[in-house]
Amino acid sequence: MKILLISHDASLTGAPILLLNLAGLLLKNNEDIVFLLKEGGVLESDFALMAPTYNLKEDKKSLWNILNTKKSIIDDKNFLKQFDVIISNTITNGEVLEIIRKNYNGNIISYIHELEIGAKAFSNENSINKLIKSSTTFWVPSSIVNDFLIDKYKISPDKIFIMPYYIPSNASDFKIESNSENQFVVGGCGTIDWRKGVDLFIVIAIQLFIKYPKASIVFKWAGALPGIELERLNYQVRKCNLEGKVFFEIASSNLNNFYNSIDLFLLPSREDPYPLVILEAANFSVPSICFDSVCGSKDFIINSKGGLVVPFLDINETVEAIINFYNDINFTKKLGENAKDYLKHTHLSDAFVYNKFKELLEN
Repeated sequence: MKILLISHDASLTGAPILLLNLAGLLLKNNEDIVFLLKEGGVLESDFALMAPTYNLKEDKKSLWNILNTKKSIIDDKNFLKQFDVIISNTITNGEVLEIIRKNYNGNIISYIHELEIGAKAFSNENSINKLIKSSTTFWVPSSIVNDFLIDKYKISPDKIFIMPYYIPSNASDFKIESNSENQFVVGGCGTIDWRKGVDLFIVIAIQLFIKYPKASIVFKWAGALPGIELERLNYQVRKCNLEGKVFFEIASSNLNNFYNSIDLFLLPSREDPYPLVILEAANFSVPSICFDSVCGSKDFIINSKGGLVVPFLDINETVEAIINFYNDINFTKKLGENAKDYLKHTHLSDAFVYNKFKELLEN
């Protein structure tokens, strides 16, 4: 089978990384793949090393708009007809799919990773409607995204299917007991924006230390970028006298040390379809906490019995959940083991994810 995989870009963010993961699994199973990028990014070389890669932005710039001597590949019926199926990653590819649909009669699957605010931030209603009209079926990573597509865009439930994320297993991904300072470390990870709730990470820490001032707990966030937003966060840490208790680490492509240093993962996201970080934490036997109603991670935590789900924006309940883990290390380890075991049989399993992939294509 020959598959065209479309990515909105090649940035060092969740969706492109997950697409590369899936592509690696498909290649393991002798599928023939080609990448189409709407635009490039730091991971473009990773795409190119894996399979033939076309950058639509560069294609337009060098051939379509300037010389006007060659059609873009998405206008090229001969290029498109070689593919048995086209899989478009994210909700942001509406304009591209509209053109492809005019030149391609096969199945187009849109793999949607966004919810309400993400859809508004990264796309628009006109583009999303083009995507819906151009797509044959839709894949989603969690029940919350499934419900969003049904409620917001009235997509028929029989056109939406849950396709699990694939996380390659690496030999270095194992928990090392290295917390020599005898402190309980609560970790957070991601970009420092409103959706990820990084400000709530600080609020939760403030309330915890007000209520439990003697708790030997450290809050550590990985994934910050230098700039004014990081300055604002550190300003709040200083003004709340949390220096030495709340830290923000600069983003890194290798988070093994971070996951090895934490005892509990806190996801304070206001909206998160099915964040990769929960799975990464589980890979290091770290249990998680997330908000109900707004995080697809609820599926993983409940199914794995690998953490706790608290009411949305209920800071007090979140504090109490952290303290429960802090006070009972055996409870913490047990839930971390549950998360790891469930991960091994689902997202880390080549057979589980690939068989689901084939099942969905056959359907």
